[in-house]
Amino acid sequence: MAAHFPIYLDLTGKRCLVVGGDTEARRKAAALRRAGAQVVSSSRFALRDLDGCALVMVAGADLALGEAVWRAARARGMLVNVADRPELCTFIMPAVIDRAPVTLAISTGGVSPALARRLRETLDSIVPRRLGALATLVSEFRLQAKRQITDATLRRTFWERILDGPVARLALAGEQEAARKRLENALAAETRASAAPREVA
Repeated sequence: MAAHFPIYLDLTGKRCLVVGGDTEARRKAAALRRAGAQVVSSSRFALRDLDGCALVMVAGADLALGEAVWRAARARGMLVNVADRPELCTFIMPAVIDRAPVTLAISTGGVSPALARRLRETLDSIVPRRLGALATLVSEFRLQAKRQITDATLRRTFWERILDGPVARLALAGEQEAARKRLENALAAETRASAAPREVA
């Protein structure tokens, strides 16, 4: 079996169809909405439902309906996923750990969803709850750091120190303002240091 290619899709403003009326279908629709998609949900299916769609998902539907959606979506070259039917999928859904804007996705290629869920539970207990807050803070200073620390190696080293040091610890502890001030001071100090003339041996 060929390995799946891992990818994250930008679905902002894209029309996506979810066919099915059970809890799983509603969960998938909610996840698509969180990703910014324009979701059309239906417990039935008509070919016109596919008009303008970038992606189609089926959950909680009978086999005949799942196959009908699969054939129609594939005929239009659309991405399609029929839950629990890997042979009717052009993509599979990973187990996800959400620390927005950080997302960790775990997949076994459809071989063992139970193992993927177990791995998610294990990692979910390890990955810091406020990791997203740290990522958001770093993103606020990313362009500024790129402008002020022009050497790519120095800039990479700077961010490694930030992510391993007190700024990260403060952000992960929920002390966002203190972390921001530390980061501002660290960036200013690094900018001065990188701009200072270097002695020639």
